[in-house]
Amino acid sequence: MKVFGKEIGTNIKIPPFIDNFLGNLLPNKNTDTEELVTIPSANISDEEKAFELSLALPGLDKDDVTIEIQGNYIIISAHKEQSHEEKHKNWVRTEFVSNSFYRAFELPPNADPEKIQAKMKNGRLDIRVGKATNAAKKNKIIKVE
Repeated sequence: MKVFGKEIGTNIKIPPFIDNFLGNLLPNKNTDTEELVTIPSANISDEEKAFELSLALPGLDKDDVTIEIQGNYIIISAHKEQSHEEKHKNWVRTEFVSNSFYRAFELPPNADPEKIQAKMKNGRLDIRVGKATNAAKKNKIIKVE
């Protein structure tokens, strides 16, 4: 039986740049302690003039998020710590949570690192990466608005 012109049971290969653009994890080099590391959901679309990337980041503020360009990669990370202390006459209870995540996406060859915009609203991070014919890749930090 064939589906989309391919025999069922055979591997359908995705071009490497699409597979890489959909996300790679990098080791967390910022800390050597154990933390809860989550991987946020991401939507990626290839529009006429730009690539659009959206991540669901509930509970995070724009100040918690860091976006960096390192070579051919856009790296999105965040770290947030919360604590709660409850004091009573004979006891004190303190609870804390430390959450972090990081995702790295390989930029397609026609992405222009100089044309990147990021906005965060209601727990959703939207990144727009403009397209260019001769994109020069260099390290850069993106400000989230």
